[in-house]
Amino acid sequence: MKPDEFEQDLQCQLRRRVPGEWRGEILEAAQAAARERVGPQEEEHGWCFPSWREWFWPCPQAWAGLAAVWMILLGFQLATASAPSAMARRSPSSEVRMALAAQRRELARLLDVPADPAPVPRPTVPGPRSELILSPKV
Repeated sequence: MKPDEFEQDLQCQLRRRVPGEWRGEILEAAQAAARERVGPQEEEHGWCFPSWREWFWPCPQAWAGLAAVWMILLGFQLATASAPSAMARRSPSSEVRMALAAQRRELARLLDVPADPAPVPRPTVPGPRSELILSPKV
C-alpha cells in the first residue's frame, strides 16, 4: 500500500468521539504526573526553577575536585607573590646603560640598520573646522 492510498483510507474512515469519562481520567493522570515532577519547594513558591543542588548533583566529585584545584592555585599564587627583589627596584648604573647602548650600536652595525631610528611622527589630528563667525549683538 502506498502512502497516498493509506492517507485516503484514513480520510474515508469514520472518527469516533472519545468517551467523556476518559477525558476526566486522562486529565487526572496528567495532573498527577505534573505534581510528581514539581517538588514541594516549587509548589510553595510557584516557580519551577531547579535548586542549586540539582545543578551540582550530576557529579559532585567533579565540582569538589575543581574547587580543590582552584584552592591549590590560589595558595600557590599567594605563596609566590612576594615583594620585588632589591635588584628589580634599583635602576641600572651609568656603566650598565653605556654598555647596553654600545651593544645596541654594535647590533645595528652588524644588521645594517641605523642605530637610532628616527622617531615615527605622530599623525596630527585636525582641529574643529567651524567657519561660523559670531558677531556681537548691538
